[in-house]
Amino acid sequence: MPSARVRLCPMNSPEALALLAAFLFGTATTLSKLGLRYVSPRAGAAISLPATALMFWAAAPFQLNLNGVSAEAIGLFALIGVFFPALVSILNFEATLRMGPTVSSAVTSTSAAFALLTAILFLDEPLTLMIGLGTMIIIAGVVALSWDGRASNRQWATWVLLIPLAGAAVRGNSQTLMKFALGVWRNPFAASLIGYTVSALVAWLASRSKKPADAVLDSRAIPWFTGVGFCNGSGLFLTYQALQDGQVGVVSPIVTTAPLFTLILGWVFLREERFSWPVALGVIATVLGVVMILTR
Repeated sequence: MPSARVRLCPMNSPEALALLAAFLFGTATTLSKLGLRYVSPRAGAAISLPATALMFWAAAPFQLNLNGVSAEAIGLFALIGVFFPALVSILNFEATLRMGPTVSSAVTSTSAAFALLTAILFLDEPLTLMIGLGTMIIIAGVVALSWDGRASNRQWATWVLLIPLAGAAVRGNSQTLMKFALGVWRNPFAASLIGYTVSALVAWLASRSKKPADAVLDSRAIPWFTGVGFCNGSGLFLTYQALQDGQVGVVSPIVTTAPLFTLILGWVFLREERFSWPVALGVIATVLGVVMILTR
């Protein structure tokens, strides 16, 4: 039966673009681990976000097309930029600071569920059994990938879970809103340019309110976090390209698989020893969830 086969997607399909975006996001996380040897996460964000904005502005004379420009869409792009990636980055940092990267990254993976729910409610996207199950399996797989037995001895209050959960909700809802905005003006490059410009401004303002120790820069971190900015910016642009023609309920879960690529790159380049049965099951579940979505 045709419905039981995995769809072979061309390289410019929404599914392929989302998978490439996940790879770039995973690469950015790997590079950030190297950069964090020299600076704090907040200082790293103060490098990567402006670097990404500058990258888009440098490309604007060649890539920005103003045909069909819409003031409404520009306003929506800017509004999304306030929350994502700027606010999400701040919330993720606070979550990691309070509860560690293991639990915070696992909770953050629920962003795909928020995106799927809001796309169904506000964009009338269809929900098939394979998309629903695939999304849940991917979330479970990402949770398993981030599993660390040392995280079981928690020393934080239960309410702290609201911080990464809020970040996940903002990220997921931002993708749904972006899908709507791209329906007003089909211009993923403009969306990325405006969004990252606003995010860089928000990050700069936030950095000025932090402790001086958090803002200390080490020149050795600049190449790493410039690379982080390039990967995150390219990944976001590809995500928006995928959302332009694809369903939020398909694109968002696939993008959520970024931790799988972080794990693989860590094994290959950083020689990180993280193999365990939860990790193995996480890899299997994540791949299975993507296959289910492609089979929809």
